Amino acid sequence: MDNSLSPKMDFGGITKTEGVTYNNSNGASSVAALTTADFLRDSCAQMKLGVGARDHQECPHRVTFDYYSPSDSATLQEAIHAAYRHLHGNCYVMDNERAAELESQLSHGSLSIREFVRALVKRDFYRDRFFSVVSPHRGIELAFKHLLGRPPLHQQEISAAIATQAAHGFDALVDSLVDSAEYSEVFGADTVPYSRAWTSASGMPMINFVRMAALEQNFVTSDRNNGSASILLGNLTKGTPLPIKVSKKVNFVGVSAAWGAGKPPANYEKLWRGLTLVGGAHLAGMLVNVLSQMAGIHALDRIPAMFLGL
Repeated sequence: MDNSLSPKMDFGGITKTEGVTYNNSNGASSVAALTTADFLRDSCAQMKLGVGARDHQECPHRVTFDYYSPSDSATLQEAIHAAYRHLHGNCYVMDNERAAELESQLSHGSLSIREFVRALVKRDFYRDRFFSVVSPHRGIELAFKHLLGRPPLHQQEISAAIATQAAHGFDALVDSLVDSAEYSEVFGADTVPYSRAWTSASGMPMINFVRMAALEQNFVTSDRNNGSASILLGNLTKGTPLPIKVSKKVNFVGVSAAWGAGKPPANYEKLWRGLTLVGGAHLAGMLVNVLSQMAGIHALDRIPAMFLGL
């Protein structure tokens, strides 16, 4: 089905980035773990767990999928574009606002996509647009959307994130999401985060589909244009219905150059009538000429030649 005809396009149901993967590690040997999250990931990687869904308690930081991650320059640019678009809420990033140093490190293999994402969100560019100028609740729901590709599951998740931010700062909040077991399982080290609440993912309630639709609003909207107040607060705390702003469908029949309100435009109608009269007269002349020939009357034989000036 053509995406342009899908009703999901009305509120952003077609993901903006999809699962773009990139890896340019060049088979670099592992280094000593610098953080607890790195240590857990390395430990789980040595367990050789099979690919597929499983309980987080088995090894919460083990990636459970195995995607091929290309390393060509075209994929690099696609991954960078997808990261900017998703992490910055579909906002346009000027050339002088791009993270040139981080892009260079990613292209040379010294940064993975996971670390590139982490560093992008910690920049002042992100903080000044999606954290400092919005309410705390709104900042948290945007962080979940941008880093985990989904809205918060419940108010307790919001409260825990706010507590982390209040106690340790914004960078600690970002680390808690990027280093989470969920991020590792869904995106791993090589996949750019993307909106993923449109499907019935394991452990994700169906209400998240509605919440994601409310956060997205429509396919081309920007997170900066949706206000600084939380969109999900009432639904998460009181269960109030979520308003979903669906873009108005264009009535192609009503605005067509050929038809409007069930009738053709006046100019088209005049042209059609004129062509009908000319065609009718031509057919009538041919009929008279044929009948005259059948009756042995040849006085009309010169009429076609006269019209042609012969």
